[in-house]
Amino acid sequence: MFFVSRAELVSEEPLVRTIDEVVNSFDLEALYDRYSEGGRSFYDPAMLLKVLFFAYSDGVRSSREIARRIKYDIRYQYFTGSLRPDFRTINRFRQENLDLLGMYFARIVALCDESGLVDMSVVAIDGTKIQASSSGRRTVSRKKLDKLARRFRAELECDVAAEGEELCDVSDGGFSSADSSPDQVAPCQEDGVSTGKVTDPDARFMKTSGGSLRPCYNSQIAVDKNQVIVAAEVSSVADDSVQFQAMVDQSCQNVRGSPTVVLTDGGYYSGGNLKHSVKAGYDLYMPVPQQSRVPEERFEREAFVYDELTDSYQCPGGQELPYSHTRTRNGITRRVYRGSVSSCGQCQLRPRCTKNRRRELNISEVYHLERQMKAKMATASGRATYGQRKHLVEAVFGNLKFNLGFTRFKLRSLAKVRGEFLLMCIAHNLKKLATYGSLLRPVQTAALEAVQTALLWLLRLYQRLQGPVRHDLGHLNANCRSTT
Repeated sequence: MFFVSRAELVSEEPLVRTIDEVVNSFDLEALYDRYSEGGRSFYDPAMLLKVLFFAYSDGVRSSREIARRIKYDIRYQYFTGSLRPDFRTINRFRQENLDLLGMYFARIVALCDESGLVDMSVVAIDGTKIQASSSGRRTVSRKKLDKLARRFRAELECDVAAEGEELCDVSDGGFSSADSSPDQVAPCQEDGVSTGKVTDPDARFMKTSGGSLRPCYNSQIAVDKNQVIVAAEVSSVADDSVQFQAMVDQSCQNVRGSPTVVLTDGGYYSGGNLKHSVKAGYDLYMPVPQQSRVPEERFEREAFVYDELTDSYQCPGGQELPYSHTRTRNGITRRVYRGSVSSCGQCQLRPRCTKNRRRELNISEVYHLERQMKAKMATASGRATYGQRKHLVEAVFGNLKFNLGFTRFKLRSLAKVRGEFLLMCIAHNLKKLATYGSLLRPVQTAALEAVQTALLWLLRLYQRLQGPVRHDLGHLNANCRSTT
């Protein structure tokens, strides 16, 4: 028999102590309000939350595996003590409290900020397509369903025509051709042909890094210069550009202050995002994709000279393209300038200019912002600044996927998937906090803990030998600390 405290056994595990102190600093009133004092006692929600945080930080997401590790892993037993919650308890706790993880994620980001870990001078935003829990073989696209519906309607019409009067004999217990219309029978046939009921209706077919189309979710993160995740979100929309403003705004809410430099890839480009960056006042680095491929022998927009007095453009052939009308799409206004059919038709440079009857220029209101962005990205300093994006945000996704094994969601539906992704982001930030920035109180030495354990053991032995003696154990612990 030997006496040792659990704290001493995990003294070389800073992540365990960090999670313990972080959760103890939370306001868990919203979590405890979900439990009733009546009836059978329940496991401490704070204890289960600590186990969940540590398990995801340890790369364990299966509730059965978490319950198994609680039985033999001293790091998990540091939180549970002598209690052994089963996998049903762990899974039920996770399922019922996923909606609170957004609040806890924001609190952990704030703790990282208070510890000096967050550097908002550079913020990198990126997204990745993570495969949904549902199998691609059990998910049917709308296009395929429409194709199947047309095929079975055609087969049904052929069967009805071949059977003839036999199908129309209602008196023999059959059914009439009117009752067996394709519109009524097709849904049943569609359900039977599809390879199973849709298991995750919120997932969408998206192109993965391997180039294949699979049911996925678009997972978004924003990281600071120290690779701390300051914003996280999951969407069922494959387009990254619609997530840009929300990610920047969430970063500003979770951290004191706004970013100075924001880095994104070309998938986030849109005119609205350029306008938003100017309005918000941060320095954006975002590649501007080519709107269309223009052959080298054809004239681009830069070849036309603008005349502010007449509000028109002059083409390389000397012809005038006056203002025609204005178009607005996705919040971006475009001014349209058109040449005349007669002037363009007689121009000798027309083969190098346009294949249409006349040349048309669509000048966006952010056209000057696009030109400024291209010029900035072409400089040496611009390339060096934008080059930081690779080792900031892409390295974080590498840690989540390869080190923590997060390559596929285990839960289904957008709300649950969002909670699962927040758990992974929380795990990443907790490991950062445990490695580089400690919130812990001064850790007691092993010698002090051994003295306390020995004194408590002697006190209990004295009570058994001499009879019940009243002692204030808390007072004894305090005296031990002060004496040591």
